[in-house]
Amino acid sequence: MKLAIVRVIWNLELKILSRNKVLVALFAIMLMMLLSALWIGNSMYRKQEQTIGKIQVHEAEMLDSLKTRIRRIEANHMVHPGFIWDDPTFAYNTARNEGPKFAVKQPFVLQALNVGQSDIQPFYYKVYINKKQYLTYEGEIDNSLLQFIGNFDFAFVVIYLFPLLIIVFTYNVLSSEKEQGTWVLLKTSNQSIARLIQLRVGIRYVLFTGLFWFLVIPIMVTLLGSSFLSTSNWWWTFALVSLYFGFWFVLSFLVNSFSMSSTVNAMVLIFIWLFTGILIPNLLQIGLNQAYPIPSRISQTNEERKAVNKYFEKDGQLLTKEVFSSPRTLIRQASIVTPGMVYGYGVIVYKSQEIKDAAAEVAERKLYGQIEKQQAAIQALQLLSPALMMQEELSALSGTHWFQFNAFSRDVDQFRKRTQQFYYPKMAYESTYRTFSVKDAETIPTFTPRSYHAYSWSTVPQAFLSYLALIVLLGWIGHRKLLNAQR
Repeated sequence: MKLAIVRVIWNLELKILSRNKVLVALFAIMLMMLLSALWIGNSMYRKQEQTIGKIQVHEAEMLDSLKTRIRRIEANHMVHPGFIWDDPTFAYNTARNEGPKFAVKQPFVLQALNVGQSDIQPFYYKVYINKKQYLTYEGEIDNSLLQFIGNFDFAFVVIYLFPLLIIVFTYNVLSSEKEQGTWVLLKTSNQSIARLIQLRVGIRYVLFTGLFWFLVIPIMVTLLGSSFLSTSNWWWTFALVSLYFGFWFVLSFLVNSFSMSSTVNAMVLIFIWLFTGILIPNLLQIGLNQAYPIPSRISQTNEERKAVNKYFEKDGQLLTKEVFSSPRTLIRQASIVTPGMVYGYGVIVYKSQEIKDAAAEVAERKLYGQIEKQQAAIQALQLLSPALMMQEELSALSGTHWFQFNAFSRDVDQFRKRTQQFYYPKMAYESTYRTFSVKDAETIPTFTPRSYHAYSWSTVPQAFLSYLALIVLLGWIGHRKLLNAQR
């Protein structure tokens, strides 16, 4: 097709689109929604960064307080003037009070685009020797489970709302020619109708996608800085979103090629949007819940409780009797809390926690095993729905997918074991239970997070190539039908 024809159609499309007041108004509304979603996502991202900053300040203050108190007791000939359970020279007391450290999942900058599961999955834990997290109580900096409400983010607007705008943008590219009486003129011209319609849809795709990124990228750079532009996560996000828009443009081109009325075109495209974007994901979720039912948190807690009760019915009672029958512990003198009692409780916690952890591991394996099966099935079936595919891949690229939070949770479990290995020898032996020093305080294990926005486990390249092939196929079918319609 000659360049002059391309220029004529380009100018014609600009005039048609700019004079359509309904379309301009709708695009302005969508743009405002997109800007709102970007601002909300950026606010969530900044909120998490602020919380992590508070955690760092809190940890530094706790460590300074711990070392100051230990030095004061050592200078006072190991005499603690306050309550014995607050004496930091007892390893058991330090493990309960100032000693626990935070494990933090640093948010990736593209999280501002896709909240994913960051509104329901904790991005930090306060790690104790006897539990991983301590939420909604005095040890919490900011409750991540209550921090965010809703998922109105960039991904939601792009995946579920912009296809509607594309449908309005393209549903009558061909049918309007028939309804306006210009179809006969087109058929008698020496130009290929198939190529003319393809060119019109292509020009609208370039205008739509180009304007979209022309507005979005400067706003993202303003809100988030420019560092994300150098990441592969961003370029895959750019490619997938552009491809997703292309899918809906080509689908509209295909529907137009059947030479139906504008009303029927719009209804068919809306039905496809509802079916692929809402019905298929919900049916998959229902089916996967039936195939891989997830145990309730109550059943998980009950299993842990049963294991602990079974332990205390036999071994736990013998241990308790052995520890607190010692003259050193003096458990019977309830009005006097002795150093031996602190030691005794440390031993009980140490021994019983190993049983609790073993029970919790079995229960969590059942829970997370089922979730992993569900997530693996979704990964395998995501190509059935372009919306589901985009949601999955954008979550992976934004670092907010369940797999990434699960990797963080596993790292926290390993960190908790390191914390236990640090404290247990210091609190469970009579020769070390009250020897916690400033040097020990400086060597308390700290969490060293790794990158949680890697996406090597996902199917980003495969999904991209699959939908690229589908777009080519749909475009070819639409082109063939228009060639037949011209005859």
